[in-house]
Amino acid sequence: MGRHDLGYAALALLATTAYYIAFLFFRMAARRMPPLRGSRPFHVAWHMLTSPIWLTGGLILFLGLAYEVVAFAALPLAVAQPIFALSLVLLVIYSVLFLDERLSPREWTSVALFVLATVLIGLSAGSERELTADDTLLGTLAAPWRMLAVMAPAVIVSALVWLLGDRRGSGRHARKLAGVAYGIGAGACAGLAEAGIRGISIVYEDTGSVRAVLESPYPLLTVGMAAIALGGLQVALQRCRLAIVATVLTVIGRTYLIMSSTVLFGEAWPEETLPFGLRAGGFTLALVALVTFPRYERPGTTDVKVAAEQARRGDRADLRAIT
Repeated sequence: MGRHDLGYAALALLATTAYYIAFLFFRMAARRMPPLRGSRPFHVAWHMLTSPIWLTGGLILFLGLAYEVVAFAALPLAVAQPIFALSLVLLVIYSVLFLDERLSPREWTSVALFVLATVLIGLSAGSERELTADDTLLGTLAAPWRMLAVMAPAVIVSALVWLLGDRRGSGRHARKLAGVAYGIGAGACAGLAEAGIRGISIVYEDTGSVRAVLESPYPLLTVGMAAIALGGLQVALQRCRLAIVATVLTVIGRTYLIMSSTVLFGEAWPEETLPFGLRAGGFTLALVALVTFPRYERPGTTDVKVAAEQARRGDRADLRAIT
């Protein structure tokens, strides 16, 4: 790796670090908001958009994503994905050491499998053909059902998680959903939002026209899916542990990005044996990690009094890390 690539690698690490610092701001904002319910999306949106802390986190997230687009466009996926995985590991360690988030051995195993899956998927990337606007914009408009097909599962899963998370009952059904459920719903929508960003980038680079970008379906896809993902993330951070939510959201988002790119942009899986095996292994490990994660929170991990005390200590730790 040359000096030029090292600069982009450093920029990628900075971008993903900013990405997760935004998560810390969202967590602080969630602790100060009234109880958020997925069945009341406009109520959730109002408290997000009127929270100075949340808006600060949103600005940091936007800057991080902008840097990420620049860095990841210049770096091969085999380099970018491990950098993203490294940032994820640092966030999990920070959550455990400074936010008092306890993970069971089973959850640690799932997190490790997720990180390994991210690295394998990144290493599976080889020399891919450069996409043009004809491959994306015209193909999507000619067959809009493809975009609807990849949107439907993400929206349905996210809606189900929101509604089930608000379900009140007795016995087993009274237990709170674990962060893995919220991470799946928000992650799938986040992956689609990134696919929209990629579509915007491809159309603009090929045509050089802002009008062509605005006339494409990708800005709407990006904004719509990002709004759903951020809403789900905010509800999750009020109820679940940051380490679990961020891990699942990140890996599901990256996985869904690759899957949706196959449908939207016609990107084929690697044909060579080793890259194909790495990608298949990455998807398999991600699936195993999902199955391994507990579906419900353990007693005490999201207890109201415990959460309140952790919030007071966690907010001070968040501010120390940010400053």
